[in-house]
Amino acid sequence: MADPMNPSTGGQQQQKYRQYNPYHGQINLPYRQIYELPTSPEFLYEEEATKKRLTWGENLTFFTGCGYVTGSVLGAAKGAIEGIRAAERGESLKIRTNRILNSGGLVGRRGGNCLGSLGLIFAAMESGVTYLRDGDDGSMTTGIAGLATGVLYRAASGPRSAVVAGVLGGVTAFAAVAGRRMVKRFVPI
Repeated sequence: MADPMNPSTGGQQQQKYRQYNPYHGQINLPYRQIYELPTSPEFLYEEEATKKRLTWGENLTFFTGCGYVTGSVLGAAKGAIEGIRAAERGESLKIRTNRILNSGGLVGRRGGNCLGSLGLIFAAMESGVTYLRDGDDGSMTTGIAGLATGVLYRAASGPRSAVVAGVLGGVTAFAAVAGRRMVKRFVPI
């Protein structure tokens, strides 16, 4: 007897039988859409899609928060290393642990406050410069904001220190803009 599922057995029997699909023509499952995801960002409201940049409040919160967290983590790591180096011979484990935690917490708080205040000043300066330049939010705006942030942050230390900090802030801001462009160019996100 010829096998209906094997095409090499009989040609006539092969046409008699076909595989039964109970969903044929009734359900159209768009399974390919699961794997073909859009590359553009999706927004909940249309107003979000038209917005090109963060508001001044979002900008302020973002830069201040990122600065504080980054400064705290880096400062805590530096303080922990200092605490490990300052350990004396013959100290118990509890005293060494306490020294490391105290040193890490002290330097972490200082670093967090330092970078958090820099982020706050930078966000305020960038929003102000953007407003003064009639909404032009380019790399020049970021560079001017970085320069003004450095000058304002170190203004109490004297004019020479303020100028050096301003140049350092401007160079850092331009480097951040260039780095962001490089990331956008070479990393498809």
